[in-house]
Amino acid sequence: MSVWVKICGITRLQDARAAFDAGADAIGINFWPRSKRYCEPRRAREIVAALAPRRLVYGVFAGATRAEIEAVVAEVGLGGVQLHGGEAPNAAQGWSLPVIRAVGASSRAAVVEALDDARAASRSARESYRLLLDNPSGGGSGCLVDASVVEGLDLASTIVAGGLTPDNVSAIVARLAPFGVDTAGGVEAAAGIKDARLIEEFIVNARSARR
Repeated sequence: MSVWVKICGITRLQDARAAFDAGADAIGINFWPRSKRYCEPRRAREIVAALAPRRLVYGVFAGATRAEIEAVVAEVGLGGVQLHGGEAPNAAQGWSLPVIRAVGASSRAAVVEALDDARAASRSARESYRLLLDNPSGGGSGCLVDASVVEGLDLASTIVAGGLTPDNVSAIVARLAPFGVDTAGGVEAAAGIKDARLIEEFIVNARSARR
C-alpha cells in the first residue's frame, strides 16, 4: 500500500495547492498561536474554501478545549483534527471526523502504551483515528524520531513525524514501515513558506521506499 503523506504547517493557498498537486493525501494548518506556522482562522477559511472539494485539511491544535476546536472546525471547514499538545487518549474519541493524536516517542514503553491505546480507541470509534509519533521535543522542533526506540513495532496504522526531509524520509519509511509520514519544516524555504520542489521530492521519496 502506498505511504500516506501529510504536509503540515500550511499558511498559504499556493502551498496547499502545491502539496495536493504533488500527491499529498492531506495538509495541516496550525492553530496554536505560539507556533511560527500559526494561521489565523480567517485566513485558513480562505485557503480551505479555495481548494477543490474533498481535499483533506487537518487543523492542528495544542492544549485547546474541545469547544475551542469545534468552533474553529466549523468556522474554517476543516476535514480533520490533529491533537498535538500531549492530550490524553480519550481526548481523541467522540469526534465526527478523522482525528490524529500526536505522542512523543520518549521511550519504547511509552510508544507501546500509546499504540495499545490507539488500537483500543480505533475499535470503538466511528471515525478514523490515527496515532502520530513525534520526537519528544514536540511539533516543529525539526528533530527526528529515534528510530531505534520504535523499530520492530507494528506501525502499520501509525504516522511518523519529526525532522523528516526529502533526504531522510525514504530510509525512515523503509526501516519503520509506518502507515504514513508527516512533515512541515522539512519542505520549507522559510518557516511557514513551502518549497514546491521539496514537497514533490518528499512525496516521491516517501513512496519510493515501498514499492
